[in-house]
Amino acid sequence: MLDKPVYQPPMATLQIDGGKKQKVRPGDILGALTGKDGIAGKQVGKIQIFPNQSYVAVSRDVAKYALRKISDGKIKGRSLRVREI
Repeated sequence: MLDKPVYQPPMATLQIDGGKKQKVRPGDILGALTGKDGIAGKQVGKIQIFPNQSYVAVSRDVAKYALRKISDGKIKGRSLRVREI
């Protein structure tokens, strides 16, 4: 077989079960990620908000930490489910 390295994109996408109907804004997600002991703002990419879910791009090297940070924390005073896609 070929021994070529598998290409990994620089960003990973996290899906958050909260959107416009839950009054979630991009700033809320950014604040949850970059708040106390959070990741750097430059490690957060595009944030898209849909009616019932949101997507945020984060650097692949901090994706697991960002996932745990949102899972353990709160956005708009609520705990929201999050997963990496």
